[in-house]
Amino acid sequence: MNLKYVIAIIRPDVLAALETKLGSLHVRGLTVTKVKGFGEYTDFFSKNHLTEHLKVEIFLEESKVEELTNAIMDVAHSDIPGAGILAVLSVDKFFHIRTRSEF
Repeated sequence: MNLKYVIAIIRPDVLAALETKLGSLHVRGLTVTKVKGFGEYTDFFSKNHLTEHLKVEIFLEESKVEELTNAIMDVAHSDIPGAGILAVLSVDKFFHIRTRSEF
């Protein structure tokens, strides 16, 4: 099975809508982490120019990547700078630690 690793940096206000959408797509698991940083849009006039976002990480089969990335883009899209980023990476190996089995 060919797995992919999808990483999305999104605004915190879209998480609830994204969770609902991912549930409808039967996504089997995800990790959400609070992150701070800056990208193309930076407010250097602010005392702390880092913005708070959420990092969403999902492993899934390659055949489902397009549907997932479209869903994330649909939910998280905004014309406001700092809407986020999305990346898809290949996974060389994937193991279940409990069973020591390769997926």
